[in-house]
This record gives sequence, C-alpha cells and structure tokens, in this order.
Amino acid sequence: MKRLLILCLLLALPAHADGQKSSPAQHTPTPAAQTQPLPRSKDGQDKGVGKKPLDFDPVDRIQKSLEARRKQVAEARKKARDRARAQREAQLPEEPALVLPARSSAKKDLAGSWVLQSGSLKAALVRQFQETVGKGATFKVGEITGNYTISISPSLTRIVAVWKEWKMDSTTIRGERSVSLSVSVDGTQEYEILQISDGKNPKMRTIEIKLLEDKTTSESFFEGNKMRTKVGLPTLSSGNWSLHEGAFHLQGSGQETAWKFTPHSAE
Repeated sequence: MKRLLILCLLLALPAHADGQKSSPAQHTPTPAAQTQPLPRSKDGQDKGVGKKPLDFDPVDRIQKSLEARRKQVAEARKKARDRARAQREAQLPEEPALVLPARSSAKKDLAGSWVLQSGSLKAALVRQFQETVGKGATFKVGEITGNYTISISPSLTRIVAVWKEWKMDSTTIRGERSVSLSVSVDGTQEYEILQISDGKNPKMRTIEIKLLEDKTTSESFFEGNKMRTKVGLPTLSSGNWSLHEGAFHLQGSGQETAWKFTPHSAE
C-alpha cells in the first residue's frame, strides 16, 4: 500500500511541473482606482458631477420683473398727471393777446413821472365792474376827473402812485332800471419793483411789482347814499411793458388792454 502511494506521487509530479512551465505567470490584477457612487437626491436624480447648470438666475429674473413693473407704474402715473394738467389748462381762460407797441426804448428811460391817460383807466374800470355786476347788467363809466400819476425811482426799484382829487361817475343798467355809483379817491400807494427786464419784443419785456403800502382814502356813493364799504379800484399789476414814442405802456397779466402813461412834469 505504501509503495502504491509513492508510485502515484511520482507519476503525478512531472505533470504538475509541466503545467507550471507552460502556463504564463499569473499576476494578481491591480485593482482599478476605486470610484465613489454619485450621490442621489431623494427623487433618485444624480447630483453633483455631470449635472447641467441652470441657464438663468431665478432671483435676478424676479428683480428684473419687479423693475419692469415699477417702470410701467411710473409711466402710467406720468401719463395720468399729464392728462390732468392738460384738462386744467384747457379749463383756464385764454391769456389775452399783448397789445403793446413792438418797439421800445431801454428800461433805464422809465425813471421819472408819468400821468395815466383817462381812456386807459376807463377801459380797465369797465372790465372790472362789469365782472362785478355780472350778466344781465351793463356797467357804464361816465365822467372821470382828477389825476392818477406814478413816479418810478432812478434805481427802478420803487413806484409811487398818486391819486389826486380823482373821481369817477358811473351807471349800472339792469333791464329798465338803472342805478348810479360815484367814487372819489385821494392819497398814495407805494409799490416795489421786484424784477424788470428789457427785450426785443413785448413778450420779453416783463415787470414784476408788489404793493407795499396803501395810503389812499376813498368815498363811494350808491344812489346818493354813502357806502360804508370801500370800492375796489384797479391797481398796478405785474405784466409786460413798452416805452414807445415817449409813452409808457403797461399791460397787466390777464388784462385785455394796456394802461398808457405820458410824461408828467411836476407842478
């Protein structure tokens, strides 16, 4: 038995040796670089490497949308303001056309004393009192006596207006009935010239004045009865001016006619 076992070993030994010589050397394969599995989100989508980035910023998109909305609102408000302003301007009475002489001397020649022509004041009185009596009545100016003079300082900063024994008689007619009104004024009024400018045309020649002090006294009689209230009379007002052929023309803002003054020599 022992011999049989040895014989079997001897027979098997050469075959094992030949197998080792004929077979190529087997090497333990080098393990490839180990890779980590991609993280996955809860819904099973891959995260991280290989994910396509968003082609827009949601926050930036919202900001741009809000900015566009603000611009739309601002534009709508501007259009609404423009419409409202246009409606207000359409309701305003149209500014009377200037009736001043086109040519004028320089403003420095305005200094001095000037007397108002009665015809100029008469037109202003009719316009003012006609608005007072209203529609359905007619205001007519009768006789005007006395003087209304102004003195403009050499510095063109002050105007002193003098009512000297000035008196106006008038009649108001409503249907078949007529009533009389007479007004007399004496005293002075002082104005400040805030701004006066030269110019090549009447529109450019402007004057801005302000009443500083009124020292006039007046009496008014309605149908022969003395009135307790003081009747308002036209006053100098800001507007446009011309000095042409020795006459000073002043057209107040909103007035259809101009006051005409001629040189007045001191008595």
